[in-house]
Amino acid sequence: MVRNNICVRIAWLGLLSAIPLATSGPAVAEIKKIAITSSSDIGPFRGKSYREVQATMEGVAPGGVYSVPTVLAYPKVAADHNGFAVVDIVNTVTIGKEQFVLGGKPLALARSHMGDKFLFGRGNAYVGVIWDKTAVEALGNGTIATLADGYTILRDAAALARNPAEYLSADAGFAPVASKIVAYGYSQTGGLLRSWYFDHLNSQGGTTTFDGAVIGGAGGACYDLQRSEWKGCGGSLADGGKVISILPETDVEWGGDAERGDHPDYRVLEIAGVSHIPASAADFRSHGMPEQNPAGFEPVVRAALVNLEEWLNGREPPPSAAMELSDSPPRMFDGAPVRSAARDADGNAKGGVRLPHMATILSDGTKAGAPLGHYTGFAWDYEKSNFFFTLGGTFTPFPEEKLRALYPTHDAYVSAVSLAAKDLAANRYILQEDADAYVQAAVKSDIGN
Repeated sequence: MVRNNICVRIAWLGLLSAIPLATSGPAVAEIKKIAITSSSDIGPFRGKSYREVQATMEGVAPGGVYSVPTVLAYPKVAADHNGFAVVDIVNTVTIGKEQFVLGGKPLALARSHMGDKFLFGRGNAYVGVIWDKTAVEALGNGTIATLADGYTILRDAAALARNPAEYLSADAGFAPVASKIVAYGYSQTGGLLRSWYFDHLNSQGGTTTFDGAVIGGAGGACYDLQRSEWKGCGGSLADGGKVISILPETDVEWGGDAERGDHPDYRVLEIAGVSHIPASAADFRSHGMPEQNPAGFEPVVRAALVNLEEWLNGREPPPSAAMELSDSPPRMFDGAPVRSAARDADGNAKGGVRLPHMATILSDGTKAGAPLGHYTGFAWDYEKSNFFFTLGGTFTPFPEEKLRALYPTHDAYVSAVSLAAKDLAANRYILQEDADAYVQAAVKSDIGN
C-alpha cells in the first residue's frame, strides 16, 4: 500500500508543484563558498568540546546558483572525532502551518531526535542543511533556482561533511575529515531520502554520496523532487550504502509495510505503540491535545545510528522487526489507506520492536513489558480538524483497578520494565544508556505504590 493523493501530499509538505523543474539529477559537488555568519564553542558533550558554525553554503546546481543556511558542528580535538559525519536533512514541513502549534521553523530532527549529548558525545561531526526552495523563499534566508536543485544541495552537504576544512576559512578552527557520511531524514525528509536511494541518486556518477542512512517515518512513499510528487517506492533500498528504516506504528499502518524488503544492506524496524509525532518529539498536550501518545521512538533512533555506524565498520545490525496488521478493511486518511494493526486484548499493537511500555513475551517465554494503558498511532478524533494532532496518536490510561491487578507492587512494575529494557539492549534495538533510563523512570514512578 502507498499514499496516493499527490495533491494533498504536496500541500502537506508545503511544496509547490508549479515550480520549474531541472531536467537532470544532482551533479558533482559544486560548492563555491561557505560564508560563516557565526562560530562558537558548545558543549562539552561527555567530555568532548565542540565548535558550532552557522554559515551560508553557496553553489551551483543544474537549475542555477543556490545559497542556503547551513550548520556545522565538529569536535575541536581530532582525537574526539569518531570518523563519521551525520548530514541532517532539515525538515521544513511546519513552515507556514499554524495548526502545527510548535512549528513554523526548520526542524533539525537528527539533533532533536537523538540529542546533542548523544550525537556529539559519540564524536560525530554534523552538517544540517535546508534543501527546500519553498522554505527558503518563505523564510527569506536563501535562494534555490528550482525544487530539483535540492538534490545537488544534498550532494554538496555530504561533500562539506566529508571534508569541511576544504571549504571553511582558517578561523573556523580544526574541522575533521570524515571517512563515512550518514544521512538522517524523518517524515517529509524520510520520503526525500527514500527517493534518493530508490532512484539510484546515491551512486550517480560512480561515487557514493552517503555511506549509510537512517530513514524514519516515510510510510512506504518517496518524495521525488524531479517531478514534484509523491510516489510509491516499496521494498528494499540499496544504492551504494546501507540503510536502516524506522517506522512508528502510525506509519506502518499508513502504508509503511510496503517498505519491508529482503536485502543484505537494508533493515526495517517497525515500532509498536508509538505515534508519528509522540509528545516526546513535539508536545501537543498543553496545546489542545491532552491525550497525545507520550511514548517516544528516540531510543530506537539512537540505537539505529550506532548500529549503522558499526555496520559500516563490519558488524551486522539487528534483524528487521515487523508489526502485525489486521485483515479489517482499511480506512482512508489524506488520500491513502490505513490498515489497522493487529491488537492484543488491551488494544495494543502486536509484533515489531516492543519498547518497555508494550507487553511482550521474551525468547525464553518470560513475560515482560509494562503497559499503562492503550497506545495508538492515530488520533482519529482530530481527523477533520488537525492533521498533525491526528498523527500524534493517543494514550488512554488503564483504570486504577486494572493497574493494581497488573502491578500489585512497585517492584512488580519495575521488574516488568527492567526485563523488557534488558532484552531490548541485549538485542541492540536500544542502547544500554536508554535501557537504564527506562528503569530509572520506572523506579521514580508511583506505579504499584
